[in-house]
Amino acid sequence: MLDWANHWAPYDEATYAAVLAAIGPRDVVLDIGAGDLRLTRRLARRARRVYAVEQQAAVVQRGLRAGPLPPNVQVAVADARTWPFPAGVTVGVLLMRHCPDVALYMRKLRAVGARWLLTNARWRLDVERVDLHAPRRPFAAVRLGWYACACGAVGFVPGPAAALTPAVLAQVHEVRDCPACRPQPQVTVPQPTLVGRTRGQDGKHG
Repeated sequence: MLDWANHWAPYDEATYAAVLAAIGPRDVVLDIGAGDLRLTRRLARRARRVYAVEQQAAVVQRGLRAGPLPPNVQVAVADARTWPFPAGVTVGVLLMRHCPDVALYMRKLRAVGARWLLTNARWRLDVERVDLHAPRRPFAAVRLGWYACACGAVGFVPGPAAALTPAVLAQVHEVRDCPACRPQPQVTVPQPTLVGRTRGQDGKHG
């Protein structure tokens, strides 16, 4: 079975363009899972500084063969889950549709003061810009529509079909305490009871 979280592959131009359009000249960017650094190099043309972290050394080496890195780029060959994120990052970039660690990266980015995360990991679709400091409503307060939880789970709260307007479908509620956050109940499986003849029944050995 393929380990998607550790399988790097390039994205299409539209995906890269969506990320680049959200970067400004004062931004300090952290490119998480940077792969062969092709996006990192382009981010460096727009941002003040770019940090790139990629745990597969062979993939990084392949990217370095493309030529010298811009002077405002710093690369770390490390596991982003445990590597300390640099202070002063303003924007995180996570292009990894099958990433199971979105919530972890969001917490780490908030801890170093980042404001935005540009990612396709939550919905596994197009790039979205996530406000890392947006207030989160309790899940129970959402009566209808899409939601994205602090735990990384996403989903849809159903409701009356008549209330499904384009505006409702376009909105994503940032929530906390969704069903995925709750501990799952322990299921006790009863031990089977053996039924049959035992020694001594009817004067025979069963």
